[in-house]
Amino acid sequence: MDMVKVILNGKEVETFEGETILNLARRYGVEIPTLCYYEGFVNGSCRICVVEVNGRLIPSCITKVSDGMRIETESARATEARKTLLRLLLKNHNHRSKEEQMRCRICDYAVKYGLEPAPVISDTKVDDTHPAIIFNPSACVMCRKCVIACSIDQSNDVIAVIGRGSGTRVGFDLDAPMGVSSCVSCGACVDACPTGALMEKDWVPANKVIETTCPYCGTGCQVEYGIRDGRVIWARGSYGHVNEGKLCVKGKFGYQYVNSPERLTKPLIRKPGVPKGPLNGRPIHEVFREATWEEALDIIASKIREILGKYGSTAIGGIMSDRSTNESIYAFQKFMRCAVGTDSIDQSATLCHEPSAWSLATQLGYGAATNPIRDALNSRTIIVVGSNMNETHPVIAAYVKRAAKQGAHLIVVNPIHTELARYAEYELLLRPGTDVVLFSAMAKYIIDMGWYDREFISKHTEGFEDWIRSLDVFTLDFAEEVTGVPKEAIREVARLYALERPSMIMWTLGITEHENGTENVSALINLALLTGNVGKPGAGLMPLRGQNNVQGGADVGCAPGRLPGYQPLMDPAVRRRFEDAWRCRLPSFVGFRSTEVIDMARRGLIKMLYIVGENSIRSHPDSKAVAEALSKLEFLVVQDIFLTETAEYADVVLPAASAALEDYGTFTNTERRLQLTRKVVDPPGDARPDWWVFTELARRLGYDMGFRSSSDIMRDIARVAPIFGGLSHERLEREGGLQWPVSSESSSGTPILYADGFPRGRARFRVVGWRDFDVVMERLYPYSLIIGRERAQYHTATMTSRSPILKVIWRGPVVEMNPEDMRTEGIEDGDVVKLVSPAGEVPARVRASSRVPRGVLFTTFHYPELLANALVPAVLNPITKTPAYKDTWVRIEKIK
Repeated sequence: MDMVKVILNGKEVETFEGETILNLARRYGVEIPTLCYYEGFVNGSCRICVVEVNGRLIPSCITKVSDGMRIETESARATEARKTLLRLLLKNHNHRSKEEQMRCRICDYAVKYGLEPAPVISDTKVDDTHPAIIFNPSACVMCRKCVIACSIDQSNDVIAVIGRGSGTRVGFDLDAPMGVSSCVSCGACVDACPTGALMEKDWVPANKVIETTCPYCGTGCQVEYGIRDGRVIWARGSYGHVNEGKLCVKGKFGYQYVNSPERLTKPLIRKPGVPKGPLNGRPIHEVFREATWEEALDIIASKIREILGKYGSTAIGGIMSDRSTNESIYAFQKFMRCAVGTDSIDQSATLCHEPSAWSLATQLGYGAATNPIRDALNSRTIIVVGSNMNETHPVIAAYVKRAAKQGAHLIVVNPIHTELARYAEYELLLRPGTDVVLFSAMAKYIIDMGWYDREFISKHTEGFEDWIRSLDVFTLDFAEEVTGVPKEAIREVARLYALERPSMIMWTLGITEHENGTENVSALINLALLTGNVGKPGAGLMPLRGQNNVQGGADVGCAPGRLPGYQPLMDPAVRRRFEDAWRCRLPSFVGFRSTEVIDMARRGLIKMLYIVGENSIRSHPDSKAVAEALSKLEFLVVQDIFLTETAEYADVVLPAASAALEDYGTFTNTERRLQLTRKVVDPPGDARPDWWVFTELARRLGYDMGFRSSSDIMRDIARVAPIFGGLSHERLEREGGLQWPVSSESSSGTPILYADGFPRGRARFRVVGWRDFDVVMERLYPYSLIIGRERAQYHTATMTSRSPILKVIWRGPVVEMNPEDMRTEGIEDGDVVKLVSPAGEVPARVRASSRVPRGVLFTTFHYPELLANALVPAVLNPITKTPAYKDTWVRIEKIK
């Protein structure tokens, strides 16, 4: 890009040709007033940013610099022009409250330029139909920022300019009240509005604002929290690497959990003689007594020594939270391996994306996404598989929808209809569990047509010939018969993916939470290798992580047999290096995953469990078996921010600080980006950060982990894991988030993996198979139950259920069913039925839904009133031990 010289307020400065005057001024610390300016998008409607250039008045936000420009940002003419514009804007502008006036940039500028601010008229007519947002049309000046935020940036297409002439105004769904419109409550319009016309109900100004990382899904959005009197009072999107100011409803309104009076504040110890099990309405003080940290930690350390002495280290297991920081997760695995001596440690990846990580690592080298999220805007073709990303990853969906609007070919593959399909060129509604057949048929067709990348395959892959031979059975006719997708659609989608490159594939749990989840993911990887869609901008493979730090939990070694940085525990050279660095003897066995550990506890082989931030009663399959396992343990420690259903079974409950808002450390998002999470408020009562607890316990067991702060832990991570070698908290504070591998301090990270080849030498094609359906099982249990998520809730709703706003807009504990199936079963909308599976039965209220096809049911696991995971049998992926949450067969029985 060419450099040019301009005169800015009398000084010669150098800048890039094509940069806007506004950006140039901001880079040099010169403030120009703006109203309609929206970062990254052209607007230029208000003209308040007018400057004088070579004697002419022009708007700085849309005017690009050119060589020799003489720019005056505060000339008399520019100042008078702004004052004139302000007088016009203020003429028909008023506010409903002082708080709204405080949010108004026009009023701020009026004071700055010696004018009277807009008046406050308390009886102003407003739209207050939304549970969280209020709209005052009298404060709106038609700057159109809310339209850009909603319909262009977020691509939710709710807010638009409607009417003509003097009747032109902002409207929702072509003039519906906001509360009954299709608004998804992301709050983008609120954060964008410069006048307070759109703002949160009950908003008050903050004493301070702190930026940190969102505690919910794996997108890794940056959030600014407003703090007043030690409490979080509001949230807004920050312009970070990932979200560029965007949030979803959980990021915007899901922060109230941190203020909840239900937070655990002191260690709790089960009273003698009180049996383990759910409280069932009993007061906590009848079951547990409060204790000091000294007493609680001494009891835990004593029990660990007792169980080690009686049974050995194989009798102890641990499950760690992926909502904790990298530093705390690293400290947990180091504590369990070095101080306790067990490798039976795990985090939630086993329950969700471990098939993605295993297949990606086995075939390519790293168990992680290859490209940045925003790289979707560089794609020509995007295939979204098994993902309702509009609800599970709304900010990522915003980029995908924008790419589709800009001309990218979007293909949505899912057993149920999703909102994203509105933007798709093709929607393939396939039969649940037939993904391997569909993608193998696409691969065979691409090969038959000669559309594969011969040069890429020859230079960078292995196993191609064996894989080709395995595809013979996957004809288009066979695929149509098995999947239910017309072969013409399969042909066209294969053509687009192979020829309209670069092509990207994104997926979530719809293809991993199956008995054959690793086969599903490998089928996608094979497609990418076949067409050379790896290691390039706009291409790649993108597993969208469900929890804020599930990627980081795997990266720092919280999995059996896998040390930090994906280094194998049983490799002699690796073991020696870690034992020297950590000054301990590592376990001599590969441990068990969480699903295996629960089963071993039920059978009496595991005697003690340490569960941190994981509500296993609700999140693991076969809830009844989990409850039985926890009841049989000799000792259970649960560390959490609330007394969850799992904590009710504990012998000792430890109060944790919220990793996202009450601790300092890092999260790693779905694109491998490590970002800081900062302490926003103090933890309640005696609650402590997770890493502090592990450090103190290790000390009691005679092992000093060497940690006095979370920064110490990050330095230890960088020391033992080469992919993090150049990282430190200090560097992340300076530079923002970085994508690993970051091998040295001179490395700026790796936005795109495999651009220079594969760490395993050559990428591997993997032969995948497919098992036909069990006819007997289908007859006994004719419905396929898909257990997923909804937009306003998260996981087992431990945090989101504490938000009054999210509770108002939640969908509720219902099972969605096709209306034709309901007529066949003789069920009315709203009826309560019994769902029966091989694992158990639960009552459920049925809701008619046209988005689910015949033979398919959909529900969530957010609600304690509907324990959907109680229906999931312990049918596990043989490689990763991942449960088949998306492949549970049920029948319906009427309740008399």
